[in-house]
Amino acid sequence: MFRHRWNVLSILTAAVFVSAALTFACADDDDTSPTGPSEPDGHAEEDDHGPGEEELITTLKITLTPSGGGAPLTVQFQDLDGEGGNAPVVDRIVVDAGMVYAGSVQVLNETESPPENITEEVEEEAEAHQFFFDTLGGFSTATVVYSDKESDYVTNSGADHPVGIKFELSVPENAANGQLRVRLSHYDDAPKDGTTLSDETDIDVTFNVEVRS
Repeated sequence: MFRHRWNVLSILTAAVFVSAALTFACADDDDTSPTGPSEPDGHAEEDDHGPGEEELITTLKITLTPSGGGAPLTVQFQDLDGEGGNAPVVDRIVVDAGMVYAGSVQVLNETESPPENITEEVEEEAEAHQFFFDTLGGFSTATVVYSDKESDYVTNSGADHPVGIKFELSVPENAANGQLRVRLSHYDDAPKDGTTLSDETDIDVTFNVEVRS
């Protein structure tokens, strides 16, 4: 089982507040070293890395496709040089009032060539991961509904909980500018129940949202 831990970076700019984890490392199942918020632990991929090695996570992308047709919108958080370097580049989400969007999330390491798709590991460990979405401020009237579940990616062993790589975003006519917060919970010690955040967060990003009338 993979175990992920990301260091948390909080950045306040004029456009957006971002709290994002930039690195994770994975540990083999027999790694019993203690973990904590300031002690990354985990394992790198079994075939390519030894226990305790870290992988850089540079990018979180959200793609929103209008349900009635139209060009998809892709926005991202990107920090190619990691924590402590240059400030990350964070896009603003622009959506239309009264619109429903099919959404998806992707997490990448773009320092590798080709970029490493970390989302594939989330799919492989669907029973231990779940994205959570919060609509905030004037955007709080918007709603997010999951469009996937664990059995879309793995043969799940228990209840078929959502994962959140795919979702539907509904923006009502009365929605206003606000924020969309995206968090990826990792379930290690506590069981996943489909509704409760874990005490382990793999990534936490808040985007500013502009709603067009």
